[in-house]
Amino acid sequence: MNASDLRPSLAGGPHDVAVIGAGFSGIAAGVALLKQGIEDFVIFERSEQIGGTWFVNRYPGAEVDLESHIYSFSFEPYDWSRTHADWSELLGYLQGVARKWRLDEHTLLNTGVETVRWSDTAHTWSITAADGTEHGPFRAVISAVGFLNTPLIPSFLQGETVFQGDICHTSTWRDGLCLEGKTVGVLGTGSSAVQIVTEAERLGKAVKVFQGAPNWLLPKNARDFTPQERRWNRFKPVYYWRRYRLYLDYDRRQYGASHARVGGRVNRKRQKMVEAFLEQEMGAHPELKELLRPNFSVEARRTVVSDTYYAALRSPKTELVPHRVVDVTPTGVVDAQGQHHELDMIVLATGFDAANFLGTYRVIGENGLDLREQWSEGAEALYGLVTPNFPNLFMIFGPNTSGIPLVTFYEAQARFAAAMVKKLVRGRATIVRVRRSFHDYYNRRLQRRLSRTVWTEVPSYFHATSGKIISQWPFSPTAYLIGTRLARWFGVKAS
Repeated sequence: MNASDLRPSLAGGPHDVAVIGAGFSGIAAGVALLKQGIEDFVIFERSEQIGGTWFVNRYPGAEVDLESHIYSFSFEPYDWSRTHADWSELLGYLQGVARKWRLDEHTLLNTGVETVRWSDTAHTWSITAADGTEHGPFRAVISAVGFLNTPLIPSFLQGETVFQGDICHTSTWRDGLCLEGKTVGVLGTGSSAVQIVTEAERLGKAVKVFQGAPNWLLPKNARDFTPQERRWNRFKPVYYWRRYRLYLDYDRRQYGASHARVGGRVNRKRQKMVEAFLEQEMGAHPELKELLRPNFSVEARRTVVSDTYYAALRSPKTELVPHRVVDVTPTGVVDAQGQHHELDMIVLATGFDAANFLGTYRVIGENGLDLREQWSEGAEALYGLVTPNFPNLFMIFGPNTSGIPLVTFYEAQARFAAAMVKKLVRGRATIVRVRRSFHDYYNRRLQRRLSRTVWTEVPSYFHATSGKIISQWPFSPTAYLIGTRLARWFGVKAS
């Protein structure tokens, strides 16, 4: 039975709004629409459950890097069990929010989107699903898919593989896949890798970590809340005070891009912190310490947070291989030095195709323009929300909006989109488009600021293939909240 059979009222159209994605940002969009009195919308979700990232990322040890109180919706407090929630608790939270706001009644599950197409004459969008079904027309589309959703798979592992053991990317972890008693090879050393390495060292027979390049590491200080803390957290003033204090800390840290600006006060402070943590954890292991020391500034790549990774590397069960894997055999892998490593299981913690925004489907705008062509030198949009030649299309977690706290950004973007959609639904306009001059000025200023950050030092997923920084937000979250207000008043034109 397909999604259309389950939700016949949602299939086809017409409908006011299409929301693509049912993760954090898609739920934020749905709630924002309901708060604006807009109830005729359809959420397209390619997975079999609501939850987005936290439905697909269910590998052992998966948990959020941000504190639970700030990595959650401002309008939905929750009785968190840990300072940093794991994937199962986050998934339960998101699905609970969706049920409370009845978003499940608006959602087509198992319905991936293949093409989103604009009509120059009707001023509406149509959607072609992955199974070929046509949906629409829609007055507006809200893309809530982000950019960390297409796994990067090494070329030698694409298609059929000769490896006879288990192999899996962290974002496509299969139910029933286990680490117990196995020699596990982990490809990568980013945020997902450090979590899976910890679990593999705990449960497996042996672990080999294949490191192309090291990353700076900071302690996460994650723990369970005590029963007394949980009782206090259920008291809303205490809950929101905790959340507000976390927000202020992140806001101060990112003011003027101090955390990432060359010579920034916060950046200098964090450099001392990562150096001290490396010395504390690996000072007695000088060979390991040198292998783990990056040759770039802190924050130049995403700084990893973990309380357990260094300890897992010190274990006699773990071997750090300071080379990339270049080939696979029936019984293992071959590293860049030509050495063969026998493995029972390969875990790909190789990240995502982050340079390809909205890369899971095609978007065809005015005069048949393909969004991928427009963004061939790197994605750009006004506050990551709207881009020229694609009217009535709004984005959540769009270009240059990767800032902390993420959910605060999602909520601001959802409010912007819902306010613009309201103009269309109420008949006050048929087209909402970005003002080109405002868009171009904003992006010039943005790139000037980004050019003064440590993000320019080394290649990373922050960059497009052209070298342009397309993911990062170089100002504070408060600056972003103010900016989305200004964009609503001055940056778009409704006609």
